[in-house]
Amino acid sequence: DLRYADATEVKGIFIDPIFGVSRPVGPEVMPGTYYAVLTYRNATQKQPFVVKLDPNLSTTGPDLQQRFDLLMQIYDTMDRLDINLNQAIDARGALEKAVAGTSVPAGRARPVLDTLNRDIDAVVNFKITTLEGPLNFPPKLRAWLGFITNSVGMAFVAPTPSQRQVADMEIKRANTAISRLQSAVASAKAVLKR
Repeated sequence: DLRYADATEVKGIFIDPIFGVSRPVGPEVMPGTYYAVLTYRNATQKQPFVVKLDPNLSTTGPDLQQRFDLLMQIYDTMDRLDINLNQAIDARGALEKAVAGTSVPAGRARPVLDTLNRDIDAVVNFKITTLEGPLNFPPKLRAWLGFITNSVGMAFVAPTPSQRQVADMEIKRANTAISRLQSAVASAKAVLKR
């Protein structure tokens, strides 16, 4: 499909590409020469192919590069966020299981669980389980990253200053969320080790 591999998906999330969390689809490749490589047993074949820009588009190379660079920046941020979110979801599950099995006292686990819940809930809304969900619950950070990706990706032109500003703001929010999720996961692991 001439795209980079999809970013990591969030476990258990409802995908709604219009109003909610969208699939973390990789950006399209830039025009250029690429290679298809086929390996079977000990034999490898490599064949070059060229990706060209549609001649009906008036986009310049630098404009297309700006679009690609911003999409890759959002994509990388979304992938890191989703990986850390999945780790937090796993840590929360492990901690809840340990408390239910009484191997960890609830009093010691509760503050860490509260932090995990707060930090996960700040990123994604698991209450959304239908296409109507985003009409009842506000979008969270992960959905906003998808919105800006869709906005930048829908046209083969350079991003507007407003798109850049929103992307920068959401990337900054995502980096803060990643730090919080990492800290909460570390706290959960520390409680589970005791």
